[in-house]
Amino acid sequence: MSSVVWMDLVRRFAPARRVVAPDLPGHGQSDRWHEISIDGYRDAVGTVCATLKLSRAILVGHSMGAAVALSCALAWPERVAGLVLLNGAARLPVSESVMALLERSLPTGPLGEKERIDRMPDALAELSFSPSTPADLRARWQAVLLAAEREVVLDDFRACGRFDVREQLPGLATRRIPTLLVSGRDDLLVPTGAVAKTAALLPGSRHVVIEGSGHLSHLEQPTAFYTHLEEFLR
Repeated sequence: MSSVVWMDLVRRFAPARRVVAPDLPGHGQSDRWHEISIDGYRDAVGTVCATLKLSRAILVGHSMGAAVALSCALAWPERVAGLVLLNGAARLPVSESVMALLERSLPTGPLGEKERIDRMPDALAELSFSPSTPADLRARWQAVLLAAEREVVLDDFRACGRFDVREQLPGLATRRIPTLLVSGRDDLLVPTGAVAKTAALLPGSRHVVIEGSGHLSHLEQPTAFYTHLEEFLR
């Protein structure tokens, strides 16, 4: 995905707060960096913060972005003022069936793996949206959600499949970084139970479940999500 999914957050919270919504390397308008990995994306976020002279930040990450945010907090806890983990967890297993579905459903054009994917395939949308999400809202977001080359999308999912920081969280818990975890009741990709297990490893964190939401809680139920986020920020 790209920073497009955070433009509503920018509109809601700026200019009262400074909001930075980067495109990770290889996504949106950003060129690819090095090999695709969660650590690589973590370093990209660190570079953005250093370039903009952000000494501390509240990190809001969705799905793979939640993994990136957690990795930032593990690497530089003194620079993270708060964590918001949206539809993400300390472990993000990706099944062989999901990878096979992606291989089948992501189009391959004249450029092959370099083909840019600008629309979420229907098969992936079935896993991502709640059945109760209105068809027009789903169609609108489905048209803009993905913004990367086919190879990048597949490698992102593989990177998520390798991500597991459960054993490192007790050390992070001692830093007592304020943390909000948000999950969708109908999330098939990162189930509520997985988010709850992550919350249990972070004493003092808060876990909220958004009804009528799948894996895209901030897009499917924005009012509920931003109500929780605003309360957390206050």
